Amino acid sequence: MNLTTGSILRTSLGAAQRALMALSMGVFLVLALVATAPTAASSELQRMLQGEREVESQTRNERQQVLPTIFSDVLVRVSGTEAVLQNSQIRAELRNVNDYLLQFGYRTDEDTLYLLATFDESRVRDLLQRAGFTLWTGRRPQLLLWIAENHPERGVRLVSRAEQRPLIEKLRQASERRGLPMMMPLMDLQDQMAITPRDVWGRFEREILQASTRYPTEGVVSARVFRQAADASDGILLEPEDESAANYLPEELEVDAAYHYILEARVSIGDMRFVEVIEAADEGELVTEFVNRVADRVSALFIGETSEGTSEVLVRMRGLQQLAHVLQAEQMLQQQGQVYRVQLRRYQQGTAEFAVQLNGGASWLAQALEFDRRIEREALNPDADISASEVALEFRWVR
Repeated sequence: MNLTTGSILRTSLGAAQRALMALSMGVFLVLALVATAPTAASSELQRMLQGEREVESQTRNERQQVLPTIFSDVLVRVSGTEAVLQNSQIRAELRNVNDYLLQFGYRTDEDTLYLLATFDESRVRDLLQRAGFTLWTGRRPQLLLWIAENHPERGVRLVSRAEQRPLIEKLRQASERRGLPMMMPLMDLQDQMAITPRDVWGRFEREILQASTRYPTEGVVSARVFRQAADASDGILLEPEDESAANYLPEELEVDAAYHYILEARVSIGDMRFVEVIEAADEGELVTEFVNRVADRVSALFIGETSEGTSEVLVRMRGLQQLAHVLQAEQMLQQQGQVYRVQLRRYQQGTAEFAVQLNGGASWLAQALEFDRRIEREALNPDADISASEVALEFRWVR
């Protein structure tokens, strides 16, 4: 498989070099990549196509039992929705998991054995397309998660990522399964000086955002977790501007009372703001449902259905000083879930113009590329006319 990939890459490289040489001599040459042609998967997408599960042994029987579960996790991750597992065509193909398997192996972590599997991008892409789902190829936003809890014995406190408890472990597992990276603060001296448990409990946005600036993230989540009597029906969500928010505490629970966990979270990702209130029987189930809801929201934003139909837009990319950057930019555009075709129309002095055919318009493409750190958006004109050579999207390549 490595030999095939290398051959494709060398072929693409040679073609692109010839194209750019022709362009530099003033000869107009169109370089096209159709959606059905093989493309090298980005390192991010390659990681999304990998999965693992704990196993008892390395026997073939157990491997064949576990592989469909790993494949299910991968399909949920790369499609951005758990609804993919309800599709009859997808469910039927889970029995044919070996047709999609690229490679597998095992690893040991202390005394625990894990089965690792990687799946073929082109086959997965084809399966999702036939089933009516889109491959979410864009970079996922990294979220920073602050959690304050009302501990029965220690009062209001900030949860540390170093704690050994279901809340932390299930958060990690759910985040990995959905492909939505969530990190928690270090809670070192700098964090302790920058923010207090009451700031997070009250969800005071200014203090939370200021304390978050040291972390390389695209979104911030402030959440509070507490237990409440199972039969309680009074409202619990407070507005962030409510001055009593930081002082609000649930009523003390009776010793023998049945209770459940509540998680209230405010999520800020780019220009998107929303609130989630989760209720569950235990804290592991609580954070798993929370991650699923946030992942559903984010994926709907990036790969949701569009009513704009198929269109073609002109994308200008500045700062492409090396041939490798041109190829990377072309691949980046091609790998977006609803892009059908990318064509290099012009290249001169580090600036390339690509004609991009996609399901949607320039605004959708801009949103899909929002968190790709290789580029910075400089302009957006959703009404640009490609027939008049008007640029709809302009980016600068920064790495």
